[in-house]
Amino acid sequence: MSFPGVPAVPSTVSLLEDVAFVVADAIGLLTGFGASPWGIFSGGEPVVQADNVVSVAYNQDWSIADFNIEDGGFETYDKVDTPFNARVRFSSGGSQANRTALLNSIAAIAGDLNQYDVVTPEQVYSSANIQGYSLLRTSTNGVGLIIVEVKLLEIRIDATATFSNTQNPASSAKSNDGTVQPNTSGLSPTQQTNISEGFQ
Repeated sequence: MSFPGVPAVPSTVSLLEDVAFVVADAIGLLTGFGASPWGIFSGGEPVVQADNVVSVAYNQDWSIADFNIEDGGFETYDKVDTPFNARVRFSSGGSQANRTALLNSIAAIAGDLNQYDVVTPEQVYSSANIQGYSLLRTSTNGVGLIIVEVKLLEIRIDATATFSNTQNPASSAKSNDGTVQPNTSGLSPTQQTNISEGFQ
């Protein structure tokens, strides 16, 4: 039953669903993303040795081209999607060996040219390469637990055309593009006269 000026009270089912989501998020904060497929993968295997994946961020932009027209207006003529970028935060703690494994695994892939997948349970973002990574440790934060953020950028490979039955440029016939004047510098006047008469 509703009364004027009194907001509707949520149903019991709705309240239970909200509580379930809050509890699930709280558990996720304590345990990271758990055993679900989260992180940076290559060939179906994780490439970063971390205790937890703290967060995954994905960004996709489009470049919209336009030009000015009369009266201060503009006209749009093209829209192109740009390579996506992603950020994945990993954490490791508990022991120095765990923290060292995290840092070493990231350093091992940071400078290579391989393509990796950013994996979440709902979506896989493929063909990305490590653009950089960062961490911050202070005397009061990051002593026993370190968090490293890895930045990735989509790498697009252009198709390469394959040509067959092509001709060797050296086998092409010579073409006559007009009269060629000989170089007569360094010749005697008699030799120059004989050459010029030969071309008459």
